[in-house]
Amino acid sequence: MKNETICFCSQVTKQEILQSIKDGAKTLQDIRKMTNACTVGNCENLNPKRKCCSGDIIEILNKET
Repeated sequence: MKNETICFCSQVTKQEILQSIKDGAKTLQDIRKMTNACTVGNCENLNPKRKCCSGDIIEILNKET
């Protein structure tokens, strides 16, 4: 599901992450710069999984590159 929220503290969706990869993001740091995902540091409280979103972002990145 592309509208799925991945980063809950910055409200970044999977679609936005996929778009950043299409636009040239190759690392988590690139995705952070392009989307503001994984920059607030409150996902562990807001994410239903109760963990940081960086692992989910890296998983998407690895699948797409």
